Amino acid sequence: MPEMPEVEVVRRQLESHILHKEIESIELLHPKITRKNPEFREALVGDTFIAITRIGKLLTFQFKHYHGFMLGHLKMTGQFIYADNQGQIGGGHSLTKADFNLPHKHTRVIFHFKGNSTLYFNDMRLFAYLQLVTPDEKESIWAGYGIEPGTENYTWENFEKIFDRRKTSIKALLLNQKVVSGLGNIYVDEACYRAKVLPFRTVDTLKKSEKKELFKHCSEVMMESIARGGTTFYQVISPDGKKGNFSDELEVFDRAGQPCYKCGNIISKIKHAGRGTHFCSTCQK
Repeated sequence: MPEMPEVEVVRRQLESHILHKEIESIELLHPKITRKNPEFREALVGDTFIAITRIGKLLTFQFKHYHGFMLGHLKMTGQFIYADNQGQIGGGHSLTKADFNLPHKHTRVIFHFKGNSTLYFNDMRLFAYLQLVTPDEKESIWAGYGIEPGTENYTWENFEKIFDRRKTSIKALLLNQKVVSGLGNIYVDEACYRAKVLPFRTVDTLKKSEKKELFKHCSEVMMESIARGGTTFYQVISPDGKKGNFSDELEVFDRAGQPCYKCGNIISKIKHAGRGTHFCSTCQK
């Protein structure tokens, strides 16, 4: 599943390609992707994308005329692929050469823009979606997300509060999108490693100094990944055709059985909080 840094890279690149282009027509190839909205095509044809924002892994598209918004979530296997007369470029999950033979059996929605450019939305598992919502619905959905690294609400004061009266594990807490928005499996493991805390410890055992280290590294690891285009572990290719390379910086994730870069101890992997969890039992306590 693409995580927040990968989705942010997709957002930035889509923004550079589809804004201010008029939607000439829309092909709906599977009704589930648009939550079976019979007005989806009628609402957007002739309109123009004017902004793309994001909270967590949720993309939000704003239009010139349509009074609401389009929410877009890639979930596990969603892909955006943009094509113009210069070629095809895409962002999403597990992109291969076959994905660029478009449209194909997993293409669910096609936006045709004036000027002969096209945006394809593909999804193999049909978990991804493009949903039209009213401004009030959008605000309600956004309000359900927690503080997010890289935004104004990610402050030490707000971060410290998330630990109050909780007895869950560090990893389970940080993965809870209602508490901290955007953190996913890769980045929680990496942040815990940098903060020198074991991800399966309960939050009520953390010292204030350890919480401050988590606060610092949860943000740093996300910002570093965005700057480097995300990871290539999931083969995410941004819509400018570049692969993310933050995978070169991973210190524990996907390194089970390999020596720790810092101490030489073998990196362990267990299942915790429903996810594969990587750690160094020497460097992390």
